Amino acid sequence: MASKPGDEVKAAYLTFSNNAALHVLLPRSHEVDASAILRDASLDDLQRLPSRRNLFFDERAHLLVILKAEILQGDLQSLLSSLELTLAAHATDAVPQGNGNAASASGKHDLTWKTVPFSEAVDVVSGGEHTFVIWKPELDLPRPRARLQRPAVYFTVHLSLSSDILTSSKNDRLLYLDSLEPLPANVLEALQFTPSLTGTTVYLPENRLTKVAPTTTRGQDDVKPIRGASKRAFPIVPALFTRIRYSGLADSAVASLHLETSQVITGSLLIKEVKLSSPEARVESLNPQAWPMQSFAGDETVLLFKLVKSTLAAKDTPSSITVRINATVTQDESQTDITVNWQTTVDLSQPTPKPTYTWSRPLSASTIRPPARPSFQGDSKAGPLDMPQASSPSDSGITFHIWTTSIIPLRLDFKIYVQCINRSDRTRRFAIVVLEPKKRSMQIQASSSTGKHHDLVAKVFDSPLQAQQPPDVLDLNPDVRIGPVAPGASYETELKFWAATTGVLDLGILRIVDLDTRQTVDVRDLPDVVVLDPSAP
Repeated sequence: MASKPGDEVKAAYLTFSNNAALHVLLPRSHEVDASAILRDASLDDLQRLPSRRNLFFDERAHLLVILKAEILQGDLQSLLSSLELTLAAHATDAVPQGNGNAASASGKHDLTWKTVPFSEAVDVVSGGEHTFVIWKPELDLPRPRARLQRPAVYFTVHLSLSSDILTSSKNDRLLYLDSLEPLPANVLEALQFTPSLTGTTVYLPENRLTKVAPTTTRGQDDVKPIRGASKRAFPIVPALFTRIRYSGLADSAVASLHLETSQVITGSLLIKEVKLSSPEARVESLNPQAWPMQSFAGDETVLLFKLVKSTLAAKDTPSSITVRINATVTQDESQTDITVNWQTTVDLSQPTPKPTYTWSRPLSASTIRPPARPSFQGDSKAGPLDMPQASSPSDSGITFHIWTTSIIPLRLDFKIYVQCINRSDRTRRFAIVVLEPKKRSMQIQASSSTGKHHDLVAKVFDSPLQAQQPPDVLDLNPDVRIGPVAPGASYETELKFWAATTGVLDLGILRIVDLDTRQTVDVRDLPDVVVLDPSAP
């Protein structure tokens, strides 16, 4: 019988695989002309090229795989279409031994692997008595699932016949029956004459009984792959540290994404793109950034995103967040691509409760507007002000909304708007008093007098002088009255201020006074106002 094409390929592979070897290199430069070096020099010269000192997590490693075989170039090229190259990366924990620098690999953790088709072979080169095949595959290096103290990565590679060739060779044998061999006997043939089984084909071949549990043996003609590995394990470190934090709002959440460049970066890190996405929420960037952005070792960048949960998403399930970062590390005259792609979850189903305050005890008329800051402490954020029901009759169903423009120019008037909603069952009247923030002071050191002070009174008179700083804003309001507000009605008013300095303003305290019961509540968490100087460069 004539041999099949699969058998011919297998025979040719077995002929050259006995004297073939695979070499895995990780050169520092991606532009190495391996074909010219192998053609003019030798494989040893190629292996002596500078290699990478360390790797980075989430990088795309550029490898150089060389197949060295004693076979004619034409024969090897005709066989390439039947070969399959498999590349894998493994992580180990390098544990130092004694006082020296030697390290041993402790454990093995598979990171990733890929199959490289024959079409990705870069070149086939003849050098002396050997023929070389060159591949330049790329392999993404994810983070290991295990926590390693000193992680290091090494690469393994093996070359074998493709699965299509091996399968077709086996199928060719199974398609034909052996010549002059009888069919196996039907051990259930006697049951065909049973009246209850009339018209039913009952068949169980004899070979099914004699081969119920065959012993698995390795045939002599099994094809062994050609194996190779990198000569050492490369230390691997993160190039970019990422962490994300969340702050809950009434109807959404703010995610702050922190990006910190690793201290091991001797060159620069170019962040090309940062994306935050979620299938259950709408993501809005609060500080749009022009990409790319260059950073150096130790630099930290904070990006803010607003997350609004979709109305179609389940209310009681956390939302998944996907973070994708594309960056390039430039150092040692080479570039390395970094792609960070990880997922986390955030619970957007529990909105932050609205700020609530409690009325104070009834005060006398002289204490409604004291000169100093009151001791009553509020416990809420800026936004709607809900007055919960309590034992006092003035605590029922009053809501205040306070808002203003977030960014204003310097030395101009601006307004804070206040809306009162009366959900109680009687008419209400209120007054709003603006209490100035606590005055800040600067210490002016007095000139020291000669000699030593042994008297306590002298030390008291020699204390530093205090100079008062001007307030951030000037109050332009008389006493503001709200009402009378009928049950179920609302009332709006405005407060006028003058911005005296740049930056985030300290607006002080808004004291709301119930004119009927003489009860007060102090609102400290007011909206943030940022003042910018238009004349500043």
